[in-house]
Amino acid sequence: MYSLTLSCSFEQAEFLSAELWEAGTIGIRETADDTGVTLIAAFETNQTRPELLQQFAVYRPEWTQEADTDWVQYTRDAWPGREVGRYLYLAAPWCTEATPAGRIRILHNPGLACGTGEHPCTQLALMALEQFVRPGFTVVDIGSGSGLLAIAAKKLGAAQVWAVDTDLASLTASVENFALNGLPAPLIAGSCDAMSSNVGDIVVANISASVLLSLRDDLLRITKPDGWLILTGFPEWETPYLQKFLLGATVSAIEEWRCFVFRKEAYASAI
Repeated sequence: MYSLTLSCSFEQAEFLSAELWEAGTIGIRETADDTGVTLIAAFETNQTRPELLQQFAVYRPEWTQEADTDWVQYTRDAWPGREVGRYLYLAAPWCTEATPAGRIRILHNPGLACGTGEHPCTQLALMALEQFVRPGFTVVDIGSGSGLLAIAAKKLGAAQVWAVDTDLASLTASVENFALNGLPAPLIAGSCDAMSSNVGDIVVANISASVLLSLRDDLLRITKPDGWLILTGFPEWETPYLQKFLLGATVSAIEEWRCFVFRKEAYASAI
């Protein structure tokens, strides 16, 4: 057994974990301190060492031979069921814990793609969806990753959801996660420009601040006049760049991460 150790920032950890799963790891250990995150990914053979060291060169990779470890069990132990917000319960397919009373179980494979439910921004978006999804709503998830937000919206009562992403691996992961929850996978390969105008009662995007700014006009276009936008994916220090875009928004926070929620009509009247 061999392991690849990488060092990264808090912002990079979830994306990097998804890259490691795609590269063939059989398990990941994660530790964090004030300086950032360390990821230790296990591989069964030494054959891919040169490619992995090159692929992850910017993360100060270290390749070592490991003592025998049950990495499959380690990974499963690292993903217990998690309560999020007031109503949701995120669980991996192997989780045998009962769903707590009054909560909605959402199954997801944390080894598939970005969107494991661990990141504070994902949790902020889930809590906002809890608050604003209503029966009959159409919810559009831009940059959907593993499809977790779209699945949650559907289970919270949305009549229609759309999971939109430009990345084929993310869309493939979404198919599996929707299937785990017994739902059809309403996927769109593309970005905001692939969506009709005024389609979403709620448009949610968990993306970096720079990408949100680049998509501003389209995010507003695809939201219904009385619809809501839920935007997250950025730390507190990036919020000044978004203030003009987010006039009248309410702000929620977990640690340094922020989520902005505002109504399209309120934004339009403020500019």
